[in-house]
This record gives sequence, C-alpha cells and structure tokens, in this order.
Amino acid sequence: MDELKQSIIENEGFSAKVYKDTLNNDTVGFGFLCSALTPDELALNNYQLEPMERESAERILDLKLKKLKAEVFKTFAWLRNQPDPVKDCVIEMCYQMGINSVKKFYTTMGFIKTYQYEKAYEYGLKSLWAKQTPKRAKRVLAKLLSAEQE
Repeated sequence: MDELKQSIIENEGFSAKVYKDTLNNDTVGFGFLCSALTPDELALNNYQLEPMERESAERILDLKLKKLKAEVFKTFAWLRNQPDPVKDCVIEMCYQMGINSVKKFYTTMGFIKTYQYEKAYEYGLKSLWAKQTPKRAKRVLAKLLSAEQE
C-alpha cells in the first residue's frame, strides 16, 4: 500500500456504518461523503452505502484517489515537479477539504510552489483547517518538512 493511501486510512479511520462527520454530513468508509459517492464507486460495494465492507472501501478509496490525483494535477499543474511527500501533502489536503477549499490556501500553496516548505508548514498551521483538525493538519503538513530533507 502506498504512503498516501495508508496516511488517509490512518487519518480517516474506517466505519462500516453511515455516521455524521464533524460538519454533520453523512459519511461512511474512509471518510467518504455519502452524497459524493458516484455510481461506479458504489458498484464496488454492491450499490449500497452500508454495511461498507473494508475491502470494498479500499477499492473505492483507490478509485477516488485516481480521480482526485487527476483533478489535483490539473488544478495545480506545478505540483507534478514537486517531491512525492509534497504531492502527498497537497493531495491529502484535497481529499479532506476538497480542491476548491485548498485553492484558497493562496500563501501556503505559493510557498509550496516555490519550494519553501518550512514556510508553507508554518503558514498552514495557522489556518482554520489546522485549528479544526490540529493533529491531522500537523501530520499532513509534516510531509513538507520530510521533503525538505531529501
């Protein structure tokens, strides 16, 4: 299993049953918004939301990540030239918050784009996202610092 997928699984946790997330949205599997599950994704769990089999959830996650990566690299074309830990950081931010929300991280993304990972890390920790999910934000942003070591 690749590092990005493993990180998302660890950060999201797994639920076979639909639950309300922190924003009161129906969610299942590895943090899948029920309203955002597409027919091709639901097909991997026999077209049902619950119970969500863990194996099905992993296949859905693989499909979601394939789609998400394509959109992320289309939106942030400059990201293709960044080290893998940086790509993983931005992709996981988009997985959690959505691409449109991450696009609003103008300063943080500007620092990442110009390879100023420590500044991006520090600035990212000042965001509303980091205030709402501090441990996760710190873990995800720490990938930027590991890229600086490469």
